[in-house]
This record gives sequence, C-alpha cells and structure tokens, in this order.
Amino acid sequence: MNAVYRIALTTIQELFHERVFYLLGAFAILAMFLSVLLGDLTFAEQGKITLDFLLAGTEFTSVLFSVFMGITLLNRELNLGWIAMVLSKPITRTQFLFGKFLGQLGIQAVVIGFLGGIIALLCLARGIPLVPEALFQSLLLTFCEGMVLSALVYLCTVNLGALLSATVSLSFYALGNFSTHHQPDTLLTALRAVLPNFQIFNIKTLVSYGLLLDWGLLGLAVLYALVCTGLYFCLASITFSRRDIFT
Repeated sequence: MNAVYRIALTTIQELFHERVFYLLGAFAILAMFLSVLLGDLTFAEQGKITLDFLLAGTEFTSVLFSVFMGITLLNRELNLGWIAMVLSKPITRTQFLFGKFLGQLGIQAVVIGFLGGIIALLCLARGIPLVPEALFQSLLLTFCEGMVLSALVYLCTVNLGALLSATVSLSFYALGNFSTHHQPDTLLTALRAVLPNFQIFNIKTLVSYGLLLDWGLLGLAVLYALVCTGLYFCLASITFSRRDIFT
C-alpha cells in the first residue's frame, strides 16, 4: 500500500500544478457569487432559492472536476508514455490507477469542503437560514456523486480518447439524472440497470427548506456510492491491465 500512497501524494502535487485545477477553482468561486445574484433576482423565498443555487454550483463544480481532472491525470500519462517509467518499478497497474484515484478524491474532498465553507459564510452574512447537518449531508452526497462519476471517468479514459471520454462520461451523468417515470422506454430502462442513479445524491431541495435526510437513507446512499465506485473501478482496472502501454 506504500506504493499507492506515494502515487496518491504525487497526484495531489500534480493537481496543484495543473492550470485546469485553478480554472475550475475560479469557476467555482464565480458560480458561488452568481448563485447569490440569481437568488436576489427572485421576488419570493430569496434565501431558499439562493441556497439552492449555491448547492447546485457546488454540484456542478464537482462534476466538472471529476470529469476533466480525471481525464487530464490519466490521458497525459498514457499518451506521453510516462506511465512506463512508473510501471518499471515494483508497482502494478492497479496500484497506479488506485493511487491516482485516491489522490484525485482527496483533492476533490478539499474542494467540496472549501465550497461548503463559502456557502456557510455567505448564508451567515446574508441571514439565510441554514441547518449545518443538512449542509453536511448535501456535501457528503455531492462527494459520493463525484466519486462514482470519477470511477466512470477512469473506466472511459483507459479505453477511449480524451474527447470521447468526456462526452461519454457527461452523457452517463445526464442519463443518471434523467427521470423515466413517464416514459418507460426499454433502452433507457436497460441503461438504468447498468448506470448509476445520480438522483439519489440530490437533496438540494431538502437543504434549502432546512430539512434533514433520514440518516439511515443517507447511509444507504453512501453504501450505494461505494458499491458503484468499486464496480466501475474494478472494470477500469481489468481493462487497464490488458491495455498496451505506449512507450
């Protein structure tokens, strides 16, 4: 496991030197203040709508981070052949992939926590009612959503090009949020059987009304995220172990 931790730490250092990381950070902060502005444009329940926009901005930032940072981390290593130097040491491909994944999740947790702090400060400054436990639940589920999506991104990236990986990953995310209650399409039903249901992680409406999700249901949602993440990461690891590495 020492090899995994070293790769995870190296990944964290790499992310701090990525321009894309700072662009996403700037976008996240901009999204926070745009959310406040959009909330002020409404005439009713400004506080609830502002909080809902703030949480939506956090979720959208997490999605972009999961997709583009995951692709950036892996695609460069694969295309430039840098991974060959790493694998020449006593490190397996699964260890390499898992280390990258853990490093990305570590930074992602920090980013979501930072945005959660901004939300709390903005709500405090503007007198918007906020239940801390509800905010925690929302941030935790946002992280779980990003974790599942990151595993999907890794599965796509080790098999597809950068552009196609981004397209497929975002398509999977859209399908995972698409409701089929009124359109029982056979193809969509089949896709839902193999794709994660990202709607499970969306509790923004509850938080904006100061309501808590039942802690038992929260635990089930986290367990669901762990199972999906493990499944997609195992598939990514299996296909990655059979891929020819450019040197």
